[in-house]
Amino acid sequence: MKKLFISFVFSVLASFNALAEGIVSQVVSAPIFANGTVRDIPSGINIYLQTDNVHGLDFMNPDVLGYGIPPGGSLEVELVEGFERNPDVPLDGKSLLLTVGAPQQGLPEKAGGHVILEGSNPYTFVIQPTGKDGMIPEKLESPAKGVAFDQVQQRGIKIIHIGRHFAFTSRGEKGVVEVRFKDKGGNVIARGSGELPFLAEPRPQIFPTNVTHDQRNHNWQRLKPGQVVGVAKATLPMPFLLFDKNEGIGNTGIYGAGVLSAPQLKEIGYNMPEELERYTGGLILKDRDGDGFLSPLKDIIIGGIVNEVPEGATGYQVVTPLVGEKPFLSKATIDFNKRAGEAFGGAIMQVVYIAGDKTGNYRMTFSLLERLGDITSPDGSSVTYTVVVE
Repeated sequence: MKKLFISFVFSVLASFNALAEGIVSQVVSAPIFANGTVRDIPSGINIYLQTDNVHGLDFMNPDVLGYGIPPGGSLEVELVEGFERNPDVPLDGKSLLLTVGAPQQGLPEKAGGHVILEGSNPYTFVIQPTGKDGMIPEKLESPAKGVAFDQVQQRGIKIIHIGRHFAFTSRGEKGVVEVRFKDKGGNVIARGSGELPFLAEPRPQIFPTNVTHDQRNHNWQRLKPGQVVGVAKATLPMPFLLFDKNEGIGNTGIYGAGVLSAPQLKEIGYNMPEELERYTGGLILKDRDGDGFLSPLKDIIIGGIVNEVPEGATGYQVVTPLVGEKPFLSKATIDFNKRAGEAFGGAIMQVVYIAGDKTGNYRMTFSLLERLGDITSPDGSSVTYTVVVE
């Protein structure tokens, strides 16, 4: 049994950044709400976990085992500061969901063998195993339909999603959360905390998603040098959920969006303005005139891409796939998944990735400008995908 719960045998970590420490790597907006972290709006957040050996986004690698809960033990998630409780919404499996990776593949109570209850105060969730063996991380796999087709299946708890039913509202400048794993004696065996600033006003959002392809994992896909993610066997285009600036709890999408890679921009003779030089991988644009094609000279620049690649790698680029010789630009979520589209709206943008000539991890960060169309704007929302070239 000790081997099964090796994830717990580590010391509490030193802080890796100003906003998170210990087993928490970051706290971000939940990827299904336009305004999940906006002040005075119902809270929708995701708590990303990590270990002392595997930090940050690398913990989302499906080769890395997530957490379990030992027999008789528990997981506590406390919203410590900045959250106002809605007493009409219980703290249960409808207001918190464990997930096994990002984009999140859900681990509901029945499939995960656990129950979610209110803890010792109205701001604390308690997750308790229902079986005598606890929650064994190797056996924690999402029941999502597409999981069986993943190249490597995610296992173990990696993200905690709060806000399926809105039990809290964000108040003040920031929110603070704490996560605690306990053994059967009630002793804390792993702990972490994190905080996130609440936005003063809504902004456009880009999120990872897996509402396409029956919730298969589109992150950490594997392929050979020079192959194309989305074309190579067992790979899929990488999807993003896009929300325009929404007031209240609305979820209007950004339609007609796609990307032009740095090589594509160079090919058409486009000189990147100084304000956008940080986007070394290319630009994200929105079709302005409805012709179905993208140009930085006539369409709306809404963001860009930054690449992190193995040293000396060449030949890599992110591109919008073509359908009938026209770019396949973002469309309403409901066109891809009726249930998801009706539940949270928005739009889906898909990209394919041409792998470079070196083996290793290729990481792409896609960012939206805080003010779409204003190239002097700072970055607002962002999301990162990783591709493994073997």
